Amino acid sequence: MNPQRTCIACRARCDQADLVRLVRVGDLIVDGTSPRLPGRGAYLHAGCFDLAQRRGAFRRAFGPAARLGATRPVGDP
Repeated sequence: MNPQRTCIACRARCDQADLVRLVRVGDLIVDGTSPRLPGRGAYLHAGCFDLAQRRGAFRRAFGPAARLGATRPVGDP
């Protein structure tokens, strides 16, 4: 049985391997899936990025000082 995690945007539970792991490094939120980065992590479906922004899921998961460190939606090539 695979570990289950909850998407911070849509709140659906899925296998950990099907989600992108986000990690707070300092005040930046970065993709910590591969290589797996240590630290405070949250999980997100790659297609739920916009929903997470609209719902304030990044602020709720990582705190108000955290900001996105990526210039593109996480999980996009």
